[in-house]
Amino acid sequence: MDIKKEFLDVYGIEPDVSYYSPGRVNLIGEHIDYNGGLVFPAAISLGTYAAVKVRKDQVFRFHSDNFKELGIIQVSLNSLDYDSSHEWTNYVKGVLKYVNENYEGVTFGFDLEVNGTLPPASGLSSSASLQVLVAYICNDLYELGLTREKMALIAQHVENNYMGMHCGIMDQLIIAKGIKNKALLMNTATLETTPVDAFFEGYTWVIMNSNYKRKTTESKYNERVRETKEGLRIIQQTKVCKYLCDLTPSEFDEVKNEIKDDVILRRVRHVINEQQRVLDSKTALSTKDANWFGRLLNESHQSLKDDYEVTGFNLDSLTNAARTHKALGARVTGAGFGGCAIALVKNEDVNEMIEKTKKTYYEETKTKAEFYLVEFTDGVSKL
Repeated sequence: MDIKKEFLDVYGIEPDVSYYSPGRVNLIGEHIDYNGGLVFPAAISLGTYAAVKVRKDQVFRFHSDNFKELGIIQVSLNSLDYDSSHEWTNYVKGVLKYVNENYEGVTFGFDLEVNGTLPPASGLSSSASLQVLVAYICNDLYELGLTREKMALIAQHVENNYMGMHCGIMDQLIIAKGIKNKALLMNTATLETTPVDAFFEGYTWVIMNSNYKRKTTESKYNERVRETKEGLRIIQQTKVCKYLCDLTPSEFDEVKNEIKDDVILRRVRHVINEQQRVLDSKTALSTKDANWFGRLLNESHQSLKDDYEVTGFNLDSLTNAARTHKALGARVTGAGFGGCAIALVKNEDVNEMIEKTKKTYYEETKTKAEFYLVEFTDGVSKL
């Protein structure tokens, strides 16, 4: 992608600098990053490109080839409040507003051209990719001296408090700290990350896009956050713990009868068992046991379907079809309610799995799935 040429075409002048911010896929550990859990994401070779030219005034101009119909959106340093008509640029404005209010040195604006290769609403973190990208740009241009962890926390703060999506830290942190050819075992309570070789010899990770557009993700996601917080509150009345993921499955068995609401019980059960699956997946990787990891993927999806209720007909159809057509395991990745799934497949079975899964999925849903063979990449960077 020639993001510098796109900038020139839009603004009629060469940019000063360009950047890239990856998307992410989470191998396992879903909906536990806001419960103090361990997760296993990797930065991927689909992401968000940006080109920037510094201005001498305090004006910002934004344009994206992904949203050409919106044209150039212009704001000033003192007019960065949320505006629904500004659509995608609210993610940019939110980061700028936070940086301006919390750091010195934001004395000039810039022109920004953005183009993303991540499919929107796919569960591959296009919004986090953009927010971390803007935090990185601000750190570079305004010489803020931010760590990558701090950039991730700024992006999460904006998502939570400016955009109103009560997400955890996983997406932002992996996009900020990704390492080429590695997944990161991430402790979302401490922000500690451990690089892990996430490939099994002779096997391929396949990302499968259901192309079912999520409609109520924000409200349902925030509902799950509230439900697990309520479960934690109930458990804390009889057991000392800071996060749900502090509990082992056996410790949960000791206190689960305190939770009288079946919905809350199932939400908490998913969180506790998903945490254990992440621990098991680390062992599966270290022992090169692809079959075990495949079973963990399937168990994770079933739990997300039955206990957490975030999959839906399309994702269930897509993952079932992949398993039927030789995937060792498959599960939803990301928030769910649509978007993407991930499958682990023997190299020699990849083409057959993709073609047959595509056919079966279309027959069942009348929707065409897309498949991506991606590399795991470094985090956000200057090009």
